[in-house]
Amino acid sequence: MAAVVPVTANKCVGNYENASNVLGGTVLEPNIQLYCNKGLDDQGDPIYTCATWRKFKVNCPKVNSQCSSLSEAWVPAITVCNQRLF
Repeated sequence: MAAVVPVTANKCVGNYENASNVLGGTVLEPNIQLYCNKGLDDQGDPIYTCATWRKFKVNCPKVNSQCSSLSEAWVPAITVCNQRLF
């Protein structure tokens, strides 16, 4: 059985194919992402996407000396979905 990519058609439920099984076979591990409603399109139909953790870099203004432009943070999927960051 092959790995299944999580997409909106399967409600963001997929799996990884893991070849590190002790018996030499492959094992399917769950790959579940957040099924996120992003709003409505021009025809009034809902727009869905699969959200997962995202890495964001800091955008520091020049006047803030305490902000490091090297900083970054992992943002959880629910925040990405609710804040419409993408």
